[in-house]
Amino acid sequence: MSQTTLNWALVIPTYKREAVLQQCLLFAAQQTYPPKEIIVVDASPDWEKTQAHIMREIVAKYPAIDWQYVQAKRASSAAQRNQGIELATAEIVFLIDDDSFMYPDCAEEVIGIYAQDTAHEVAGIMPKLEFLPPGSPAIQENAQNNETKSPSYLRHQLKIIQAKLRAFAKRLIKDDDIFIPYDFTFPKYTLPKRLQAMAAHPVPMIHGARMSYRREILARIRFEETLERYAVNEDNDVCYRASRLGMLLHALKARICHLEAAQGRLTRLTTTALWGLNQAVLHRFHSPDLARFRRLFRKLLWQRLFTQTMKDILDRRWSLPSTRGIIFALRHYEEVLSKTPDELRVWYPQFQQALISRN
Repeated sequence: MSQTTLNWALVIPTYKREAVLQQCLLFAAQQTYPPKEIIVVDASPDWEKTQAHIMREIVAKYPAIDWQYVQAKRASSAAQRNQGIELATAEIVFLIDDDSFMYPDCAEEVIGIYAQDTAHEVAGIMPKLEFLPPGSPAIQENAQNNETKSPSYLRHQLKIIQAKLRAFAKRLIKDDDIFIPYDFTFPKYTLPKRLQAMAAHPVPMIHGARMSYRREILARIRFEETLERYAVNEDNDVCYRASRLGMLLHALKARICHLEAAQGRLTRLTTTALWGLNQAVLHRFHSPDLARFRRLFRKLLWQRLFTQTMKDILDRRWSLPSTRGIIFALRHYEEVLSKTPDELRVWYPQFQQALISRN
């Protein structure tokens, strides 16, 4: 990256996912354009044990990186991200999940775009999602011999085809509209001329497992700490507010795999319920027209009731956890909207904890 002196930090919130976290950190440390700093904010009860292991097995091998492995003040991915951002000093901050694996040139491709954006018109950039992690057998075998398709390679290709078919089926049932913008419309941007040669295009939202932002943007926008644990919709909230300050881009040459490891996550019923209720909370804080939001949100919940039922069936989840999560949100969203923002900041964390404990 001779054309730029931009540096970058990686902030990762984690909770009870030691093995996958170690893989995530290795991929980050081995970037062709290495990070200035890596900051892990761990909410696990035995965080010090994992810290010691990471320091011994990874940190010692990459001394040029400034490593910080700290205990979370609260078990909330939103609060953990804020805590990590406050510790970061780099100009660009990557915010990925602990099961997101960066391909070797992922950071280099993203930083290259930021470097070309000398007018700072770009607020955030999202790498392209890959189905397989870097270094997987299928990728290695294909690179070594593109003519010979081994059984392992073919098995991986079959998994990709199956995943794409399921994703296509889910798109057919219109599962894209999951966040109602506070202003009821998304800002629209045109790629400036100096970026048109880059493999990137503007998008309305970026995915929470693969975010990056200019630190100057994150200095103005904090993640909402009223949201507990796996804070569903925290990413939509931040990226929408960031999009008011600059464009969001999808970088097509920067690659990352989101493994979506199950360990340490909340149940599907709980996360689906919190998707709905968290959005109601965020609109109570930011919406200029709650009556309009109520109408749109009620319609969205009923649409999601159908799409989530279809997804449960497509994924063979016969207990219909996502469907039940939407039903829970339908029963309780009016209670959320009836409270003032000050009341919500006291009441809603307790409500979330009760829901999480129950499920």
